[in-house]
Amino acid sequence: MENLRKLAELAGISSSYVDKTGVVRYTTDRSRELFLKSMGYQVGTKEDIKAEMKKFENVPVLPDVLSFFDDEKIEFEIKKDGDFELILSDEEDHVVQTRFVQGYTKIRLSNIKTGYYSIQIRQENFVFNSLLIYAPKEAYQAPFIKNFEHIYGGAVMLYALRSEHSMGIGDFSDLEEIVKCVAQKGGDVVGINPLGVMSAYTQNEERLQKDSSVLSDVSPYRTLSRSFINYVYLDLRKIEEFSSSNVQAYINDASTKEKIRFLNQSPHVKYAQVLELKLKILELMFEEFEKNAIQKRLEEFEKYQKDQGEELENLALFESLLEEVTPCDYWKNFPNHYDKISSLETQNFKKTHQKRLRFFKYCHWLADHQLQQVQNLARKLNMKVGLYADMPIGAASNGVEVYQNKDAFVLDADIGAPADPMRPRGQSWGFTPYHPVVLKKQHYQPFISLVRANMRHCGALRIDHAMGLRRLFWGYFTPDEPSVQGAYIYYEMKDMVAILNLESHRAKCMVICEDLGTVPEGFREYMKEHALLSYKVTARQKEKDGSFIEPEKYDYLSLAQFSTHDQATSCGFWKNEDIEVFKKCGLYATHAQYEENLEGRKKDRYNLIKILKSQNLTTQKEEDQMLGSAEKGDDVPAHIEVLFNQLTAQTNSAIYLVRLNDIYRQVLMDNAPGTVKEYPNWRIKMNIRSDEIGTSKDFNEMMDIIKKARP
Repeated sequence: MENLRKLAELAGISSSYVDKTGVVRYTTDRSRELFLKSMGYQVGTKEDIKAEMKKFENVPVLPDVLSFFDDEKIEFEIKKDGDFELILSDEEDHVVQTRFVQGYTKIRLSNIKTGYYSIQIRQENFVFNSLLIYAPKEAYQAPFIKNFEHIYGGAVMLYALRSEHSMGIGDFSDLEEIVKCVAQKGGDVVGINPLGVMSAYTQNEERLQKDSSVLSDVSPYRTLSRSFINYVYLDLRKIEEFSSSNVQAYINDASTKEKIRFLNQSPHVKYAQVLELKLKILELMFEEFEKNAIQKRLEEFEKYQKDQGEELENLALFESLLEEVTPCDYWKNFPNHYDKISSLETQNFKKTHQKRLRFFKYCHWLADHQLQQVQNLARKLNMKVGLYADMPIGAASNGVEVYQNKDAFVLDADIGAPADPMRPRGQSWGFTPYHPVVLKKQHYQPFISLVRANMRHCGALRIDHAMGLRRLFWGYFTPDEPSVQGAYIYYEMKDMVAILNLESHRAKCMVICEDLGTVPEGFREYMKEHALLSYKVTARQKEKDGSFIEPEKYDYLSLAQFSTHDQATSCGFWKNEDIEVFKKCGLYATHAQYEENLEGRKKDRYNLIKILKSQNLTTQKEEDQMLGSAEKGDDVPAHIEVLFNQLTAQTNSAIYLVRLNDIYRQVLMDNAPGTVKEYPNWRIKMNIRSDEIGTSKDFNEMMDIIKKARP
C-alpha cells in the first residue's frame, strides 16, 4: 500500500536496509502497520492513513529542536504570519536576546556561547517554544589525543572481581585495586561494564531459571535505571556507619559469616542473594546515619538529593513500589493504580513511605560517592583517562526511565538487531526505544539527562550500539519465521551528536561509539568528522577476502580490543567457544549455519597465524603449535592470548584495552547475546582475586609486552 509506505517514511520507518552480507532487505507492510500503531498513528483504514499524512503537511512555526555546530552560521526561518516577539533564553532562564520581528523572516544569531537555549515566539495569546542546541563541532578530546599518543589499559567486568573482603560480587575497592595495578604498569584507562541500578527481585536468577515468562534478568545493559549507580557494588567497610555496634553484631553473626562464605565461594554471582545481604546491612547503617551522622555528612547527603532532583525521587519511589508489589516486577502490572506515577494512589504511597525513599536515596548517594573516589584515584595516579564507562543504548521496558515518562518511549516496540552470519536468528534485546517524534517534542531532555549522568565519573564514555544515534532496528519474532522481523527507525543524528559533543566538553569526557554490526552508509565518516572515536575489535576487523586488517591501517581516532564482552575471549575464539554456546542455546536457525560458522572460524585461525607471522610476532615453536590445532581449534596453543593482544596493541588506535579475562586464559564467554536463561550471562567470576593481580606473573608480563607493542 503506497500511502502506508509514505506515512511510515514520514514517521521515520525505513523502507529497506542493506544487511551485513550486502543483501537489500525490504520492510513489509506488516511491520509498517505494527510500528505505526505502536507509535500512536491511526492506520486502520485508508482514510486514517490519509488523515495522519495530512498532519505531517502542517508547517510548524519552528522545528521543536534546532541544532548547530560552532563552525556553522545560526540561521533559521520563523514560519508565522504577522509581527511577533522572539525571546532567546539560556539554561538558567536568563534572557539573552529579545527582538520584535515580522513573520516568515530569517533569523541569524551571533555572539552566543555553546549551550542550550530556549527560543520562544510570542504573539498575543500564541506562544511556541523550541530548543536551540549550539555545540562544538568536535567532541572533547583529551590532550593525549591532540598529541597523537597511543595509550593502553585494561577492561574488566566489575561484578566478576573478587577478593578476601568481598561479599559475593566485585566492589569499588576491587575496582580501585585494578586501577592501581594498571596505572603501575603505565596504563591510562580501565574499562568497566555499565553500573546501572537493579533490584533484588528483578535479579533473582533462581526464579528466572524456573519461569521463562519473566522479563527481567541480570544484564548490566538492561537495568531499572541507566542514570544511577548500583549500590550492590559498594564496599560497605569503607562507610562510616559500618563500624556501628548493630552492624558489627550482624556481620559477626555465624549465619551472616556463612552466607558471605557461600556467596564468595560460588563460581557465579548470586545477584539476588548478594543484594539481599547488602541491603540488610545498609538498612542497619542507615539507622545509624539518621541517628548519629555528623552535620557535614548530612549536608552532603542533602546536597546530593537536591542536585539529583526529581529523577532520584522517582527512582527511590520506584524501588519502594517494587518491594510493595512483589512478586510483580513489571510496572504495567502494578496494582492499585501504581502503574501511573502521577496517580493519586502512587502519590499517597510516596507520602506514606518517605523513610523508605530516603533509605534508597542514601544507598545511591553512597554508591555515587564511592565511584567518584575511584575516578579521583585514577586522576591522582596521573591516568590520562581513568575510568572508561559504558552507557546502554536502550531503556529497560520494566525500568523507571519508562515508568516516569511513558510518552517518550514506544512501549510496544523492542530494540534488536537483524540476522547476520554470526547471529542467524537475529537479536531481541528487551529495550524500549525512544519515540523519535516525542523525544524531539520533549527537547531531548531524557537523553540529555542520561548522557550527563553517565559522564559524571569517567574520562571516557562508550555509547553501546552507537548506530542508535542514527537508527535503531525495531524487531519482533513470529511463529512462522525463524529469524527476527522488523525495520530500522530513524532518529535525528545531528541533534543527538550535538548533545554528546556539548556534554562531553562540559564533563571533559571523551566519547567512544561502539560501531559494530550493521552500520549505515556514511555513519563512521560522520563520527570521525565530529571526533567520536570508533570501536575496533580485532576479531572482526577483516578485509573483503577474510584476512585481518593490518595494525597500521586502524584509524587513530578509535579504541581497539581483541574481543568484547559479547564475544569469545582470545582462547575461546580459538576454541570455537562462542559458536558452540550459540548452538547449545538454539541461536542457529539451521545446522548448516552452525557448520558455516565453524568453517569460517577455521579460516580465521589460519588468517590470524598469517598476520601474526607477517608482523614478526611468533616464534617457530608458537607457529607450529598454532598450525597443529588450527584445523579444528580443539587445543588452545600456549601464549595465544598474548599473541592476539600483542597484535591488537600494535594497532594505530589511540586507545588499546586488554580484557583481564584474556590475561588469565579464560575460555567462557561473559555473555551470549540473545539469551537470558539459556546461559549464565553476566555471572561468571574471574579465576583470580583482584588483590593478587598486581603481583601475578601473567599480568605483569602481559602489560610489559603491551607497553612495548604500542606504536
